[in-house]
Amino acid sequence: MKTACLLAALLGAFYSLMGQTQFAPLPYFSRPAEANAITRDGSKAVGYSYSGTSSAGNAACWWTSAGIAAVPGQQNWYDTSAYGISADGNVLVGEGNSTLGTQFAWYWTPQAGQLQQVPVPGGPYSATARGVTGDGKVVVGVATFRLSDNSFQSKAFRWARSQAAAVLLPQYTPPPNAAPNSAATDVSDDGRRVVGVVLVSLGAYAAARWDDGGNPVLFSQGGDTIQAVTANAISPDGSIVVGSAVNTVTGKGVAFKWTSPGGVVALPNPTTGYYAIDGASALKVSGDGRVIVGYGQNVAGDEEAIFWVDGQPCRVPDVVVLPEYWEPFRATGVDYFGNTMVGWGRGPSGAFEAYALTIDATPAPPPLVAPTIRASFNRGNGTLSIRYQTVPGLRYRIRGGSIVSPLEPLGPWSAGLGIEQEFSADSSITGGAASFFFSLEVQSR
Repeated sequence: MKTACLLAALLGAFYSLMGQTQFAPLPYFSRPAEANAITRDGSKAVGYSYSGTSSAGNAACWWTSAGIAAVPGQQNWYDTSAYGISADGNVLVGEGNSTLGTQFAWYWTPQAGQLQQVPVPGGPYSATARGVTGDGKVVVGVATFRLSDNSFQSKAFRWARSQAAAVLLPQYTPPPNAAPNSAATDVSDDGRRVVGVVLVSLGAYAAARWDDGGNPVLFSQGGDTIQAVTANAISPDGSIVVGSAVNTVTGKGVAFKWTSPGGVVALPNPTTGYYAIDGASALKVSGDGRVIVGYGQNVAGDEEAIFWVDGQPCRVPDVVVLPEYWEPFRATGVDYFGNTMVGWGRGPSGAFEAYALTIDATPAPPPLVAPTIRASFNRGNGTLSIRYQTVPGLRYRIRGGSIVSPLEPLGPWSAGLGIEQEFSADSSITGGAASFFFSLEVQSR
């Protein structure tokens, strides 16, 4: 069964070339608007849209099948944008300016219902949050500090939300004539591997990773033909990293994919289109690693959205007929299986607008495996907590009843997102029965 996507009810009209491939411009409050990330099931995308007023500026927003909505709780902020979203869409991260005029990294949860500042130590001049784990518990980004000589220094940070403050990650030690600088862009689901960029010499940067908070490790080594410059995204299990690199033979920018066995490998540029692609960058990778999204710059100097499926490059117009006057510039987010991508480009208005592209990249369903169930009982309030690890491509439903058979569904099916899910049962579900039985149902989607 194909992954649900956020396109279903947005505009009514779709532009299709083959099969299930669809392109849909996303609505906006005013222009410009950009989509930056999407949930693993493709049901919610986040980014920003201009609010329509100079006093509020850009407003962080999300898109669902219901349309566009501003992220709640921005009353004391302006010029906000969302850059990352948890697997289930309940935790958002981004940047924005407070009423004090300072740019802060923020996070949002439905429990608080408002943007909250990420606690970065040291009083940074500005900060932005770029990535978040699938469960929403770890946030990464970059903070910029003003130095005594009025120059600026950037430092990557990692914040576990259980901690009182974020931790500034170790810097790479550059030559004496350059001050250390770094930025974090994404994080694996277990929170142990952070990726980003570090300064390695005066004016030169390199893609790097921090494992378990240790010193940064460069993805490329001296003498490598493909030098990874910036790591932009990491797969949930931490095994695949994508980003921007340079081919030292041609001097051209290339998108790269890194794996531990294969190292840094340049991704090919599309050979279709009127103008040749002169350089490319990879911005995000699907959860299963098969689909990578990003952009290229053609020889005319224009950007074009690009995606790779199993290593094969495509421009957006290769797979779908675009609406009149539409030019997709970047593909910036992709769901777990690579079915739904989001990005932004130039729309009919001539300004930046967000879009979503749906293809059918779903692989064969994973095998049905019964997850380990962890249950705990709170005697104080009589609530039973049932936790289980989910697998993308499968769906789950809890059944229950006061007799073993039949057990009735206690809620709708939920899609496996690759994170742990929890079901809580109190007296409103058990009805105060002396005995109550539960079962977990698992199906292929």
